[in-house]
Amino acid sequence: MKKILCLALAAVCASPASAAQYIFDFSASGQIGSGVLTTSDMTFDSRGYTAQTITGISGTYNGSAITNLINGLFGSNNLYYVTGPSFVDGSGLGFGTDAGNKVNLFFQDSIPSYRVNTLNPFGSTFVSARSSLAAGGVPEPETWALMLLGIGAAGWSLRRRQPLTLQPIYAM
Repeated sequence: MKKILCLALAAVCASPASAAQYIFDFSASGQIGSGVLTTSDMTFDSRGYTAQTITGISGTYNGSAITNLINGLFGSNNLYYVTGPSFVDGSGLGFGTDAGNKVNLFFQDSIPSYRVNTLNPFGSTFVSARSSLAAGGVPEPETWALMLLGIGAAGWSLRRRQPLTLQPIYAM
């Protein structure tokens, strides 16, 4: 029994931590996008701010589904800034859509403002953009497993515990 508990605990502890999700949207005349960014669970320092690597994206751009991240589009690095003046930097976020659009959302420090560059067709415009941490959802399976393992271990230790015996108190 102890070996099974140890193996289960090791498997749960070895599982990856949950990734963060951020809601984003941007808009200007002819440029409307919104969706969810998924980032790695690791943070690091970039340009003096705390950043995470964007690992996934979903949403829409001008009514077309966003299908994939594109690293290197107009120099995009696909970093999400947890701290700093903007949620993307001057290299920005690159993504493609099912309509064949290629879009780069970035922050232009010199103005300071968000901007969108597109291919298919080529275009460039300033947009208003924002992002926030998505509300917590359903816990991942690793979280449930760890919680159930903890409850089981507590129950097992209580069951093995010797019953308390009460000693009479003698009056002096």
